[in-house]
Amino acid sequence: MSIVKTNIVTEFGAYYINQGQNMESLKGEIRQPAVTPSYATPLITENDIYRFSNTFMGEIVQQFQKAFTAKGDLTFEPNEIRLRNIKVDLSLYPDDVKASYLGFLAGKAPAERKDWPIVRYVLEKVVVQLKHDMETRAYFNGSWVAPTAGTAGSAVASLDGIKKLLDAGLAETNPVKQMHAVTLSAAPGANNSFALIEEFCDNIDELLTNTPTTIYCAPKRVKAYLRNKRNTHGNDINYDSKKLTIDFDDNKKIVGLPSMGNSDYIWATPDFNFLHLRKTNGQSDPKVEEALRQVFLMLDWWEGIGFGANPLVYCYKPA
Repeated sequence: MSIVKTNIVTEFGAYYINQGQNMESLKGEIRQPAVTPSYATPLITENDIYRFSNTFMGEIVQQFQKAFTAKGDLTFEPNEIRLRNIKVDLSLYPDDVKASYLGFLAGKAPAERKDWPIVRYVLEKVVVQLKHDMETRAYFNGSWVAPTAGTAGSAVASLDGIKKLLDAGLAETNPVKQMHAVTLSAAPGANNSFALIEEFCDNIDELLTNTPTTIYCAPKRVKAYLRNKRNTHGNDINYDSKKLTIDFDDNKKIVGLPSMGNSDYIWATPDFNFLHLRKTNGQSDPKVEEALRQVFLMLDWWEGIGFGANPLVYCYKPA
């Protein structure tokens, strides 16, 4: 990690003048919090792979006769969610802030460099940036790739995201591992999202009517859904502009995930079926080490996301 101060030095000079600048003088860009995992059921496991079984019992009811006529099978199918080992590695030379407007971020002797204000500032930014990277790169669009030795990897390759799981589930030929493909009468757009979200909802099995289920899509689709609903029913006496549950089906709600960006995918599953796995509860603090005037920040954890049973997932995949 380099401390890039080229423009600061060009504009303000290669020296430090105390003019009252402090942390409040450092204005950062907006970062996206991690939203997607907050809708998943959290699970803690000690294993690299969380393995479980989906069970299916066939029809057992039959008309009566005196003879014993056995009927019915109980099928166990394997399922698993893989956790991936993910990390953050940063290194910096704190002395780079000297002789510049940023000099207030340098430490005063005899403070060790790992205790300088610049290091504390970076530590504060690490957690924020980490969540931004996972939400905008990994949770939906991620596709795990084995790391190349000695080369820094990317957030999008850190784990298998929801889109990859949806594509695999829709392509699955085994009925007990296959997700439900939802076909809509038109491609969702700015002027038809209200009708098409209701159409999508109508494709979810009636057996889930009383089961809390969330329909996930990009934030733009939620906005279009609400605008279309306002334009259609805004004058109705019982119109509620903030209602995000589906009309006539209060157990189904619509949620916009920042992780989906501008994606036109729409997917839904019962709330208990969407799972987020970690090996520890919460996020550990980065480890800070110092050597030869350089400071190193390291953080690693295990994380995975997935579904308990694919047949409980419904997905519209855009052409």
